[in-house]
Amino acid sequence: MEKNKEVYPQQEMNLLPWKHVFGFTLCIIMTALALWGAFYTSYSPKFVLVLLAAVSFVQAALQLYHVQMKRTVS
Repeated sequence: MEKNKEVYPQQEMNLLPWKHVFGFTLCIIMTALALWGAFYTSYSPKFVLVLLAAVSFVQAALQLYHVQMKRTVS
């Protein structure tokens, strides 16, 4: 533990990476809402597929943004 503090002084030693947990939870909620919309609404299939594509695009953009920020910080 002390060795990590010497090698990576800018990182805090938290027990749980809260940003990652929040991002993961947000992705799970977005996926659950999209699936709920696909299974339990009376919208047309075309609209539901467009909505699912939009949600998946937002999730992918969030993941790519997170990876880019992690690479620039490291």
